[in-house]
Amino acid sequence: MKKTFIYLCCIALITLGINACKKTDGGSGTKAVFSYVADGFNVNFTNFSQNASTYSWDFGDQSGETSTKRSPQHIFKSKGDFLVTLTATQGSSVSKFTDTVSIIGPNIKIDGDFSDWQYVDYAYTNTDVVNGGTLLAIKTFASPTDINVYLEGTPAMQFAIMDMYIDADNNAKTGFVTAQYPAGAGAEFLFEGSLVGGWGSLYVHSGDPASFSFSPIFDIADVLHYSAIKSVSGKNVIEFSIPKAKLGTLKTAINLCIVESTSGYAQLGAIPSNNSATSAFLQIKL
Repeated sequence: MKKTFIYLCCIALITLGINACKKTDGGSGTKAVFSYVADGFNVNFTNFSQNASTYSWDFGDQSGETSTKRSPQHIFKSKGDFLVTLTATQGSSVSKFTDTVSIIGPNIKIDGDFSDWQYVDYAYTNTDVVNGGTLLAIKTFASPTDINVYLEGTPAMQFAIMDMYIDADNNAKTGFVTAQYPAGAGAEFLFEGSLVGGWGSLYVHSGDPASFSFSPIFDIADVLHYSAIKSVSGKNVIEFSIPKAKLGTLKTAINLCIVESTSGYAQLGAIPSNNSATSAFLQIKL
């Protein structure tokens, strides 16, 4: 009698287990599952769902973009880990699958081939054509070791002289407070040199924030890796990188501006545009 009772209990548990499985997939065996391949910010998803006819994708990046394609492509806007959910449906049967998609961003190489910047958004575009001058737009991307910059300019952009002011401590009241950017400056570092002549140095500021007191600490070869300027679709384009290690201990962002001048130091362009009440350095997230 005891053995019979145990046998009947086992049969009941097995039956419950089978019914529970059928309830999960709606009785049709619908199962959602996907894999992905990330190329920088661009991600291609491959859908391996079974017994499903419609699909819904939530990319988990707060973009508001969704997809009903079987295997979509999605462009993420930043580095990070994102919970992507695929919902697969067949009639009344619904299955969801969620996985973490890790985005580390593009593998930027400073080589004059700008295709690796394709899916990086512009960080700033000049609308002030007077004070913006020869410098039109900028993209930035921080890798674990470098701060990478892609810069577009007019055909007149040549960088006989480039001044790049860097606020490394995110404090607009320390470093050199230039009057060209009254809404936010404070440069601890200045790169000044010629990308045509191949000379220049990284300088560090000391003393009164109102004083232009900079001392050289590194030569151009130590701090700036840059491509040749190329003409692309009617614009001059250049890319360059700065090693993070040369800027000391950094926080989660830096602020900077770039000014192009003639060999006689007459300003030709600036990004962000300067000399207005709202002019401030551009923030680059690290």
